[in-house]
Amino acid sequence: MTDEFDAQRHIRNVLEKRAVLLAGPDGVALSGIEGVEGAAEMIDRDVEIGVDRLVIRPGSAFELHTHPGAHLLYVLRARGVIHVDGIDYEIGPGDTIYVPARYAHGVRTHRAAREPFELLAFGVPHMPLTSPERMTLVPEEPLAADPGPGSPARLGEAAHG
Repeated sequence: MTDEFDAQRHIRNVLEKRAVLLAGPDGVALSGIEGVEGAAEMIDRDVEIGVDRLVIRPGSAFELHTHPGAHLLYVLRARGVIHVDGIDYEIGPGDTIYVPARYAHGVRTHRAAREPFELLAFGVPHMPLTSPERMTLVPEEPLAADPGPGSPARLGEAAHG
């Protein structure tokens, strides 16, 4: 844990650094998903906070999974879908999403995606992109199809409807 700012460790550009393949819980690289590690630091004994840029190629997905801690997602580019508590929500640039610790969720590109879906993922505790302990798969429920234009599962309608 540090109470001092160190520019070498605490300033990271997630747009210029080379992306790495993310590891699944079995240690095998996830197909079509890569990321760039951003700034991270220990904020308490054995607790790290950090941010990463995630890039999900068209047709790829994070299947339903949990994390040991809470995280926030911020959509940078393209449209995608987050599945939380049995409902799919369409999300896009500028949207922020809070996912509580150990809450099962999945993220995937939109069915019409032609470009990668990019997000910033802020986590507490933060785990390295290549760590098989970063997430635990939840096998009970596959991700559903995209919500249609009139579906109440579209983000704006769910949040405002």
